[in-house]
Amino acid sequence: MAGPERPSLARLQGTLAYQQLLLGDGRRNRAFQRALAARVRPGAAVLDLGSGSGVWAVAAARLGARRVVAVEREAVLVPVIEALARESGVAERVEVVRGDARRVRLKREFDVVVGELVGNEAFEEGLVPVFERARERFLRRGGVLVPEWVALVAAPVRAPLRLGLTPPFLPASSAASLSAHVPRNLHAAELRALAPGRELLRLDLRTARARDRLPVARARFRVADGRAVGGIAVWVRIGLAPRVELETRAGTHWLPTLLPVEPLPKGKGVLDVDIDWNADRRRWAVRFEGARGQGHSADYSPLFAWGVVRAALGRR
Repeated sequence: MAGPERPSLARLQGTLAYQQLLLGDGRRNRAFQRALAARVRPGAAVLDLGSGSGVWAVAAARLGARRVVAVEREAVLVPVIEALARESGVAERVEVVRGDARRVRLKREFDVVVGELVGNEAFEEGLVPVFERARERFLRRGGVLVPEWVALVAAPVRAPLRLGLTPPFLPASSAASLSAHVPRNLHAAELRALAPGRELLRLDLRTARARDRLPVARARFRVADGRAVGGIAVWVRIGLAPRVELETRAGTHWLPTLLPVEPLPKGKGVLDVDIDWNADRRRWAVRFEGARGQGHSADYSPLFAWGVVRAALGRR
């Protein structure tokens, strides 16, 4: 019989370092704590999916939950959650289940389901299928989810770097044309918006289904100079509870995503943006109409870059 899985030292270090990053995110911590304080009633049963260090499971117990189940798939974090519960004096009310939030089997007996499964791009950590399953199998009638909804917000921004993978003394249009189709993360200090952010779409996690496609999001921006636009920054807005929201544009461990665009005409104008955020067909399109009649339109997708590379590999 095989023994228990032993994580590598590198994996242990990486897992604990990431949890430390989350625990150091003051804005995130305050928002989730406020949401749980609004939702957890004395005597409630709470399910924490993807519990991580167990901070929300323990917080729920401290708020008066009679029973809390923390589900976490990383074996190295199970003793961390248990130790935190003991140290906080709530160990008898916190049960830790090692398992995948997408497959764990539990009774439908929970009043609150919390899951911080929101990634930099909102949905890449499986938030929608996990919450859909939680609604159908674990949440009592009248129960609540934390978060309740997730939205994408966008704004045109200056490019932190010129497009391309080569230094200025070795320009390469081939690299620039490929990298124009590849989204990448921005640090908050790099994000210099050229217009106010606009909400692209909002997904209600109380009704969302994993099999449904995200709608193509559209927004219009007025910019003072099209030539200054280096891309479209997209970040996440999270509705945790009534009057408790959290944005990932700045001040959190989450990073906005830059959708690069090639140079637009100089001068004032209107910028229309279409964004398909579905993972298997990611694309974005921009249309610029200048005040002097100059126009520009372009479509972008990682699939375009892959098509060029794949064709070249096929010739080898």
